[in-house]
Amino acid sequence: MLDRREHRRELFGVRETQGKALGSHRAELNESRRAWQRARDARFGLHRTALEGERRDLRETRRLHRQMLAQNRWLVALAERLQQRLKKAG
Repeated sequence: MLDRREHRRELFGVRETQGKALGSHRAELNESRRAWQRARDARFGLHRTALEGERRDLRETRRLHRQMLAQNRWLVALAERLQQRLKKAG
């Protein structure tokens, strides 16, 4: 009888130790999963910020391009007028 009780106590102790180890392992896994998720979410945030910066730069470039095209049209019109005046004067 005594051996059986000791054996059961030993088994209970082993199970308890294994259970604690398993719980600790699960906690570590969950923490690493949370950390990975936070890093993943942060990457998306950084990507979104970078994309917004790129879009802002593209809008500015388009605005400057339109402005330069308008200036070029004005210069071409001015050059044509000067050519017409030179033809009339010559």
